[in-house]
Amino acid sequence: MLPIHNANLPATENDILQVEHSMSCQLPTVYRRVLQEVNGVSLANGVLIYGTEELIERNETWEVEEYAKGYIAIGDDGGGMVFLMAIQGNDSSVFAVDSGDMNPQHATVVTMDLSKWLQNGCQ
Repeated sequence: MLPIHNANLPATENDILQVEHSMSCQLPTVYRRVLQEVNGVSLANGVLIYGTEELIERNETWEVEEYAKGYIAIGDDGGGMVFLMAIQGNDSSVFAVDSGDMNPQHATVVTMDLSKWLQNGCQ
């Protein structure tokens, strides 16, 4: 069982489409599926996976469009690391980048599979 601190109800298709429209992108398929199961989750280890309500604001705050073009911030660790996913394609990899840098070239691979990472409590 996931060490969940707090989880939201699933996002509706309309919630997801509104985010995609506002951000002028299509969310990564695997992240979209996560939102359809749980619209944001906070884990006991401090990891926060953004729901549709935080997604736009967090990506604007981190200035992802400017500093990590082609990526979307899907969460953070509460300690300065931001989790990114590539917008294009069906890649389910998650990368961690320092919030003060945000350059994907300086990111490290956290997992090659978002779903498995979540199932393992984002360890």
